[in-house]
Amino acid sequence: MTGSPAPPSRRGRGIPAGPGGRSDGWAAFSYLLSGMIVYGGIGWVLGHWVIHSALVFPLGMVLGLALATVLVVFRFGRS
Repeated sequence: MTGSPAPPSRRGRGIPAGPGGRSDGWAAFSYLLSGMIVYGGIGWVLGHWVIHSALVFPLGMVLGLALATVLVVFRFGRS
């Protein structure tokens, strides 16, 4: 039969990508998490070289979260 839908075993199981897809939430979450990890890691490394090492790591995490939030707003906030 031509034109019939594919059987369930042959359908794509991936999460739909693109604007409005379910993957937008996971992408935003991964941006926020990776921003905190990357900038927190940079703060942790820099903390070993400066006097106020206990302060640099949390500042790096907050800076990473703020920059990631800005990226999420610019990427997914527009319609």
